[in-house]
Amino acid sequence: MTGEVESNLHGALLNGAAHPDISDKDRMPFGYPDTIVLPTGETRTGNMVPAPVWLIQGSDRTILIDTGLGDVAEAIAVPARYGSPYMASRSEEQDIVAGLAQYGVEPQDIDTVVLTHLHYDHIGNNELFSNATFIVQKDELDLALNPPKFCMFYFPEYAYKLSVVADRLVVIDGDYEINDDVRLIKIGGHTPGCQSVLVKIDGAVVCLTSDVMYNYRNLELDWPIGSFWNLKELISGYKRIRREADIIVPQHDWQIFDKHPTGTIR
Repeated sequence: MTGEVESNLHGALLNGAAHPDISDKDRMPFGYPDTIVLPTGETRTGNMVPAPVWLIQGSDRTILIDTGLGDVAEAIAVPARYGSPYMASRSEEQDIVAGLAQYGVEPQDIDTVVLTHLHYDHIGNNELFSNATFIVQKDELDLALNPPKFCMFYFPEYAYKLSVVADRLVVIDGDYEINDDVRLIKIGGHTPGCQSVLVKIDGAVVCLTSDVMYNYRNLELDWPIGSFWNLKELISGYKRIRREADIIVPQHDWQIFDKHPTGTIR
């Protein structure tokens, strides 16, 4: 975990569109409240969702999937400048360095970082991983470095998160095999270059979907998230993930910890 971010846009699937066979309550994500209370005392409809990263051990290298939410003050102030006043928070237990330490890993031990896409809550701690190469899809770069105003969650203030690792970027275009156990599949859909991660564990294939799926409701109802770049790609991606994975893990759902209480998938 690297903290929590507000998800008032995406708590309801497809921005609140009605599902003909599912009640409003049943289509909401696990633990979804009617309102959230912000540190300011303000209340509004929405949800605070986890912003996890994933550590992959046991192969020929130590791999981190995304670097998560960075400085909380920055993560609040920057979106607000563009009319998106999203809340963010992090407890001491949710600090990325503390989380890695639970597995005997320090930032300098990470060999490879996979950036599933370049939204601000996925690249926030890039500068910590001084010995890692960073793998990213080519189609993400332009939006992250020169974001047009209509692109949500890409902010020019976060371009430095790429510049600090520019000499260690591995830019790919399409599917990519890191080793025999870890494979990246380019889905798109959520963003032009969004990629999911397939990991072989004890004969099963686990898919870390990234933001292709925010929560298990997206999987169960086969219903896309509210923020998408290309809906056709997103639906095709859902079908591909179902074909290729035995265990599917969405990105921003507290139910992950209900299904995997230790936070580890074995």
